[in-house]
Amino acid sequence: MKRPTPAMHSLGLTVAALLLLPLAANAQRRGQSSRGPGTVSRVVWSKDNKLVSFHNQGKRYELDLKTLQRSETKADNAPPATPPAGRRRRARSSGMSTGKYVGRPSRGRQYTRVDSPDGKWQAHYKNWNVVLENKGGDKVHVTTEGNEEVHFGTASWVYGEELNQTKAMWWTPDSKKLIYYGFDDRGVQAFHLLRGWSDVNTTPYPEFYPKAGAKNPAAHLRIYDLASKKTVRVDIGGSSEEYVYGLRASPDGSVIMVNWTDRLQQHLKVLAIDVDTGKTRLIVEEKQDTWQTNSPSMRFLADKKRFLWPTDKSGFTHYELRDLDGKLHHTITSGSFQTAGIQFLDEESGLVGFAAYSSKTNPYFLQYHIVGLDGTKQRRVTTPNQHHSNFSLSPDRKWLVAQHETVNTPPSTTLYLTKDGHAAVPLAAGPKQGAGLAEMFKFKSNDGQFDIYGVLYKPKDFDKSKRYPLINSLYAGPGSNEISARYVSSLRSECRKGYFVIKVNNRGTGNRGKKFLGSNYLRLGDVDIQDHADGVRLVAKRPYIDEKRVGIIGHSYGGFMAAMGICKFPDVYAAASIGAGVTDWRNYDTIYTERYMSTPQLNRKGYDIGSVMTYAKKLKGKAHILHGMVDDNVHPNNAFQLIAAFDKAGVTYESRFWPNGGHGLGRGAGKAKWEFLDRWLKPGT
Repeated sequence: MKRPTPAMHSLGLTVAALLLLPLAANAQRRGQSSRGPGTVSRVVWSKDNKLVSFHNQGKRYELDLKTLQRSETKADNAPPATPPAGRRRRARSSGMSTGKYVGRPSRGRQYTRVDSPDGKWQAHYKNWNVVLENKGGDKVHVTTEGNEEVHFGTASWVYGEELNQTKAMWWTPDSKKLIYYGFDDRGVQAFHLLRGWSDVNTTPYPEFYPKAGAKNPAAHLRIYDLASKKTVRVDIGGSSEEYVYGLRASPDGSVIMVNWTDRLQQHLKVLAIDVDTGKTRLIVEEKQDTWQTNSPSMRFLADKKRFLWPTDKSGFTHYELRDLDGKLHHTITSGSFQTAGIQFLDEESGLVGFAAYSSKTNPYFLQYHIVGLDGTKQRRVTTPNQHHSNFSLSPDRKWLVAQHETVNTPPSTTLYLTKDGHAAVPLAAGPKQGAGLAEMFKFKSNDGQFDIYGVLYKPKDFDKSKRYPLINSLYAGPGSNEISARYVSSLRSECRKGYFVIKVNNRGTGNRGKKFLGSNYLRLGDVDIQDHADGVRLVAKRPYIDEKRVGIIGHSYGGFMAAMGICKFPDVYAAASIGAGVTDWRNYDTIYTERYMSTPQLNRKGYDIGSVMTYAKKLKGKAHILHGMVDDNVHPNNAFQLIAAFDKAGVTYESRFWPNGGHGLGRGAGKAKWEFLDRWLKPGT
């Protein structure tokens, strides 16, 4: 499940997709324009580390880093700085090429052609098999036994959708061998969609789609040697109770790595493959009681052997220094907070910069830290307890420019001395008074364990003497992020229509560490929707919010949450727009669902609690079901099961189906959604 974007409407979001703001720790020029008086752009550090220049409100300024005196300049006279060591070495984290991939696979699919690094051979996936071709027209049929159930050089849809596996064939960097997938879908039940609902006749559209608790595809890897024409099998994989994915080469091409995890995704191994024998050895492994991040990044050092590894073993994501031989050298970062990505790695100075949600005032305020590569002298550079972003670090690592703000505090920009975090000079100050378009609030979770944070957005021309409807807009899936701590400078589109909008970071969302993230383990549709309902109850006590006109709206996982909200909390929600939502996790795929819910066989109670049909008879408000008839991600039977439950309970609902629509629904979806909500919630009245 990938969270929907304007260009992609998939359902889920892996933990690896935790919010990583667009930080530019090593950027020497900031091309974005200023958003307000407290922001700066086009930050330039001089090569001699004596000056920094920047734009603010249409003017160019220069600051002497010795005297800390600022002066206005007529032009951008500062010479561009040489990118620091951490910037120059950034490309090493990507690894050596495993070939040139041609074309563009659709969602859930893999490339069907990859050319060897030396350009002499093309590997093709054709008719369930792997075929090699060279420029002379020679063909080598690497496999011939492939068919619809057992196939080579491709992967299962669920691998592409949930493990981001867009590749199924890889060349070794020396172009001498081809590594490719073998997939066994025997026993995996196909889900049959129909295409052509608006035509005279329909055509079947089957997909091997393993649903939670059912038989899984079995994947393995093979290695074909061009010289000997022999194939060896890699000694991992082949069972439906494990996943093999993420194959890549180390930066110097000396090691081919692959990830392995058990079916419930609690145990991760990164393995090195001997491409001559197919044998494997362990590089690093991680275990969790809930679930383990499937694809942690590896940031390599100059020797191309050592790497920075993110581990959750402390309960928060921190970094270790490891090597390809499997040795743990030491821990680099530490603390009771969640890191948010490495910002620079400079081996010459022995320093590492990283961002982290380390503010004790608010867990969503991002801060900048520096630590020694040896794990010593860790320090927080940004001092105000506000949210920081738009970082620019001097080449000598002594100075940092950072923007800071809160939801209702306009941005300001400060120059920090990285040695002790002293706020040396305010470069640009924002207005003291915010626009008042939003506010952040918090409340205790119903189990008393966590502070739950939310943001309330105000309607256009807000008048305290009036009463307004409220929209609970959400996605809320595991590892996602509903709120931002950045300053709100403009109205949301819903607010322009006359709604209040509430966003809540429920239990199970990201950036708060493993305990908070895993608090909804085995309980999707339980504590997550509880937090949203409790947040609505809290803000609806205000006299200007009409507690009788509360809507909940979401798509994909958000559609699931909207359906749960309207059915499970009929006293809270009056209307729900349910966009392409799962209604029972038994209907969704193995990899995503079992990562968070285990299997229905092991967690029957959790699946029952997380089924919307369990609460369908409680519906009192207005439910609007929207779904595409060719949705190969969240199948339409989710909507039909809910409709059947509503019909059985004798409750009324509305629905809209798109005959040729996929997971993104179809043309007019937004109009249909808001026509429904406006009709029942009556903004502006």
